[in-house]
Amino acid sequence: MLFSRFSLLALVAATASAFRDTSPFFLASTSQAPSTSAQLKSATTLLDELSIKLGACPSEYYVIVSQPGVHSTDFATQQSAPRLGAKLTGQDKTIQSTAIVNEVAGILEVKQIQRMLETECGAQTTVIDASSGSYSTDFGTDPRVIVMEFPALSLGSERAQQLSDHDGLLSDIVGRLPSKKYTVLYVTTPREYEESAPVYQAPNDPYQDSMHMDLKRDFSEHSRRDDTTNSSLFDEYQYFTPGVFMGLIAAFFFFAILYVALSALMSLKVSYAAFEKDTSANVQKKQQ
Repeated sequence: MLFSRFSLLALVAATASAFRDTSPFFLASTSQAPSTSAQLKSATTLLDELSIKLGACPSEYYVIVSQPGVHSTDFATQQSAPRLGAKLTGQDKTIQSTAIVNEVAGILEVKQIQRMLETECGAQTTVIDASSGSYSTDFGTDPRVIVMEFPALSLGSERAQQLSDHDGLLSDIVGRLPSKKYTVLYVTTPREYEESAPVYQAPNDPYQDSMHMDLKRDFSEHSRRDDTTNSSLFDEYQYFTPGVFMGLIAAFFFFAILYVALSALMSLKVSYAAFEKDTSANVQKKQQ
């Protein structure tokens, strides 16, 4: 059937194009495994299902593709990735189980899948940088995880050609595997969009321009403060200014003078009789 399941991805992606923060996931294996196909899944749920599915180590080689910057609409036609599409639609008779998740919400980490296979299956890892164009074809005979790191697709018209080239390199790697017991995991991350929300531009106004410049300066100052997270408070603020030092010195002299004055007052000793009136002089005058 030409109108295969991979072709249906075009119709499903059209209805789900509103989910711009999601990306698809594909799995093709030469071993029998329960299907995890769905329209929408979270990255956490999908990772748990893969841990159960791959924890039994059904294959000898696991090719994990990391393709950033894609969306379901990038796979709207089978020409986008014809070799991968052949494995997902049953054209490749060696494939025994497939899984398609059109919309994965969140980021499915390749390293988490890699560590899980290394722990559960005792597999070694070979990382292939697809952007360099050169790689070793010696994958050994032991269980192995082959991580293919593709660069993000551009936002221009050459986007489809780049995806097709990546598909060809993936097919070449799979064709060079020493064993036919393999599993391909095609992990993607959401794409970026050129369009953005319109921004209101105020008419030319000197007052508005000066205000915007002030706001820009304040904003950059806060940004610099946020960047210096490891600096101490004494690096950010000046606590002891010259005015503070002058005030402390003046306060010292003031309290010294006050202390001396209070000490002088407290040292005065006057008897209680000094405040009584002396009447002996008046008595002598009366007797005369």
